[in-house]
Amino acid sequence: MYPDRFRLPFLSGVLIAAAERRRPGLGPWSPQMEEQLRRAFETELEDVRRSFLESFDDPAWFARVEEKIQEIALPRYLVEARRQTDLEQRGYGIWRGGDLVSRIVWGLGGFGLGVFLVRAPFIPIPTTWDLLAFGMLLLCPFIPDAQIALHRRRHRRALQAIVEDLQDAEAKLELYQPLSLPEPSASALPASSASLRQKG
Repeated sequence: MYPDRFRLPFLSGVLIAAAERRRPGLGPWSPQMEEQLRRAFETELEDVRRSFLESFDDPAWFARVEEKIQEIALPRYLVEARRQTDLEQRGYGIWRGGDLVSRIVWGLGGFGLGVFLVRAPFIPIPTTWDLLAFGMLLLCPFIPDAQIALHRRRHRRALQAIVEDLQDAEAKLELYQPLSLPEPSASALPASSASLRQKG
């Protein structure tokens, strides 16, 4: 079994994180943006491939890893990236973009609702709960922030689900792995080990 940094779930998480660092600055979704995200995957994957082949002489195994990433991780990431980008470009659909006026309206609306809930005779809330109205006055202006936080949390969970689903692909990949790991390449051996071999 190879180190975790070369295994499919961890590697996919690294590639997705690299693409996510670039995505917010690329603007609205477009074919050019999609191509840049694909290129971010390929660039990071090339660096990992180089590091892997410096340590292990098993290009066939890593080729299968790349194939799984191209078939599973990348398409699913692009679908989620497009959904999140469209949300961000629309300001998450928040009324007035969560500006000062909207927050004042949210606060006054929350205060009015709190007063109604406390004073309405047909709602079983004790009148001693007068602080409920002031609590809603203070909390309701932060509703836009809560909406954004929920959208971002859903995005993070969707990306995490992609990585977790690759556990099954990793298990299938290991079925085709040789019984014994290939020997590390000579370039990855410590200098002391190489000199001992020469002496032997």
